[in-house]
Amino acid sequence: MDLSEEKMMALLQQAQQMEQALKQIEALSKAGGAGPQAEGDVEAILSRLHALEEEKANFDRMARRESAWAVRKAHSSDEVLGREDRDCGDSDWSWRSPRLQSLGLLLLACVANQACRALPFYLVDFGDGKAGQAMNQDLDFNSADYGFFATLCFSVPFTLTSLWAGVMADRMDRFQLTAFAGVAWSLSTAGMAVASSYGGLLLLRVALGLSQAATNPAALSLIAELFPDARATANSIFGLGIYLGGALASLGAFVDEQEGWRAACLVFGFFSVAASLPALTKRDEKQALVRRSTWPADDMDLQTRLASLPEAAATVWESSTEAVAPTGARWLLLASALRFSAGFAILVWLPSSVRATFPNDVEQFAIVNSLIKGFAGSISSISGGLAADALRSRGFGDRSAAWFCAASSILSAPLWYFTLADGFSFEVCMGFLCAEYLVAESWLGAAISALQGAVPADRRGTAQGVFSSLTALGQALPVGLGLLAPEDLTQGLQLSVSVCYCLSGLCFLIASSHLSQEVPQDER
Repeated sequence: MDLSEEKMMALLQQAQQMEQALKQIEALSKAGGAGPQAEGDVEAILSRLHALEEEKANFDRMARRESAWAVRKAHSSDEVLGREDRDCGDSDWSWRSPRLQSLGLLLLACVANQACRALPFYLVDFGDGKAGQAMNQDLDFNSADYGFFATLCFSVPFTLTSLWAGVMADRMDRFQLTAFAGVAWSLSTAGMAVASSYGGLLLLRVALGLSQAATNPAALSLIAELFPDARATANSIFGLGIYLGGALASLGAFVDEQEGWRAACLVFGFFSVAASLPALTKRDEKQALVRRSTWPADDMDLQTRLASLPEAAATVWESSTEAVAPTGARWLLLASALRFSAGFAILVWLPSSVRATFPNDVEQFAIVNSLIKGFAGSISSISGGLAADALRSRGFGDRSAAWFCAASSILSAPLWYFTLADGFSFEVCMGFLCAEYLVAESWLGAAISALQGAVPADRRGTAQGVFSSLTALGQALPVGLGLLAPEDLTQGLQLSVSVCYCLSGLCFLIASSHLSQEVPQDER
């Protein structure tokens, strides 16, 4: 046990002894056996407890700083001893590397997360499909109901919970947080199989949003600590879950055709549980010291806990605003919100637009779209991370990641516009869609890396929670598009996404002027 732990244990023992003494004096007072001297003892004990609380709060802050420094120092030492590690066959990117194994488990959870989130988009049919195979026809809801179900019903609880999840990710074991959240969203997905009404479906979608909010803050703050020398690349590998999960969700349409939408929900729920639980095999080393120094919980009744909720919410809000206080971080968040708007609009409404424009190619689109998401999206994500890290390693700092995101956004605008342009064949439009994915989907790893570099190391989980909450703003565009007349939907999708890409590129350029041009010495 080191000196800091001994100090904390001593503080805890003193606090517990004084709490016991206070209880004894209170018991005597109730029995009428305590006099003025006991009252003086109570005041002295309360004063000492208050002083210990302040000392403990200072110790917690010091422990978090020392823990973050220890993680960085450990990675720095690994780099210095790189030759010895390589001689032993245990390089940083080998399959035996604990950090790469951790990344693999987080990626697996991300795939399950995205597959369950996107699955309902492929289980609806507003044409003449037969009941039992189409979710909307079986439960009798229209396209407006679907728009609410697919967007706000998920994003509002997801956004609100993301702020709490970000703070939790800075205070508890993040592998456990990821696994338990995965079990929760898996049960929500499987539960849709027994939904008997649209209202029941909405409740399960809300539960999905609440539970999935924990994934990004926990996973991405872990990745920032495990890969300080290659944050963008590692973030991009984790981001593969978006495309692999989306590709799996697209294949859910085939399960729907064969066995019905309820069977598809059960299959995906089972897969998601199996993909989430392996995270429990890892231990979050950074949070271990913080958890050992946690003050004993006081015995609050339910009424007291409920009364403390406004104060807790204010604390979460204060922590979130402090985490993203740097100007560069705020411009990055605005740019990311615009990118989310474009991405969610494509995710929710592209299948309907293709169905309306190419009614004879719907089945072919399901296969092509799955391949584009799985391969083009994955290649783009990895390439973007590698390119951003390459620029950073050449001495351009976090500013290079913002430059890269700006270029990706601006170049994607014309490619998307031509994807839905009039007069092109289905094959040509799918070619533009593939090119758009190859260019556009390279942004996420670089953007997260830039954000992690723009905020303090001990606030990355909270900042990532704010980043995840931007999905609420991103859902505004698909909701607005749902209000358009059916004949105007394709053109509205085409123009709005292109504008979002251009505005996002401009914001990334502004953000770059507020970011560091140099790589920190301990991350080289």
